[in-house]
Amino acid sequence: MSEPLPPFPKSFAEIKAHTFDLTEGIDATNPAGESMSIAGFFADEHSTLAAATAARAAGHTAIQVWSPYPVHGIDAVLGLQRSLIGRPVFAICLVGFLFTFFGIHHLMVEDWTVIYGGKPYSTWALWVVPTLEAGLLFGAVLNLKMVLFTCRLIPDPFVRLPDPRVTDDQFCVSLSTARTPASELEALLIAHGAVTTRQISAEVASGLPVFQPLADDSAVLKETAHA
Repeated sequence: MSEPLPPFPKSFAEIKAHTFDLTEGIDATNPAGESMSIAGFFADEHSTLAAATAARAAGHTAIQVWSPYPVHGIDAVLGLQRSLIGRPVFAICLVGFLFTFFGIHHLMVEDWTVIYGGKPYSTWALWVVPTLEAGLLFGAVLNLKMVLFTCRLIPDPFVRLPDPRVTDDQFCVSLSTARTPASELEALLIAHGAVTTRQISAEVASGLPVFQPLADDSAVLKETAHA
């Protein structure tokens, strides 16, 4: 059985509260807090999911995952709840359907009646396709705006990533050192297939923009390669 939907929000403030607070025990806006983090880099999504699952089972809550494409099942491991975006989008699609259908009816039956091809004024079957397309357009525009806002996906050229390859062919799992020694975190990540581990700063772990590029000899960067 599928999970029950959360109650429909009564206001935009409630929508914002739900969409920004998507985790249990995790601060979605700054998961790593002010501490350094240990990042493990993986070559495939299966080892990435296994490492994140093991970290969650071990009691770690400050977990960040970067991947070049969505990894199925990672949202459940990170404690992400089902998004509320679908309901407002469905509602605006219905509004778009009704607006378009009755708009066409008004134009072609009441405001500017024209017989074309011998058809009657109210040829509703011919309005189905434009009605459907306009409703989907309403929903697509709202969906794009809500996703950009709630997920903070507005493009930012100054975002600092743990490694440029996480947008190409590399996966990363980051664990905070606030409560666990770095050596234990490295051992956990390596045991689940991490090819490389790296110590990253709190700015990178929290996903906040940093106005300087990463450098291999940076003071906040320490990389250890594992055979």
